Amino acid sequence: MPYQEKRKNFRQALDKPVKVFCPDTGKYLSGKTINLSTSGALIELNTPSLLVPGQQLQLGISWSSSQTILSGNSLTEATVVRSLGHNANQQVAMQFNFRQEAAMAA
Repeated sequence: MPYQEKRKNFRQALDKPVKVFCPDTGKYLSGKTINLSTSGALIELNTPSLLVPGQQLQLGISWSSSQTILSGNSLTEATVVRSLGHNANQQVAMQFNFRQEAAMAA
């Protein structure tokens, strides 16, 4: 049986630094994007603790090398769809709570 794509939006491979704020713990996590679409992102975080599906987060992507600090108002609300621990990291699939058309155009 051939593979059937379940995604509704095209995902673009992207390797950019990210900051994730977890309101449940009040902590910031760092990592990088793996891919991005208008409806979500797959990221890799530098932490072994698993985020859980349904968890609400705020995601910030550093779009340029000169953008080393991300302000709170540049974070996008997202929901964890799935997470998978891998050694000292974890991959997290996130669905944006609002479509990110402008970000994909950048």
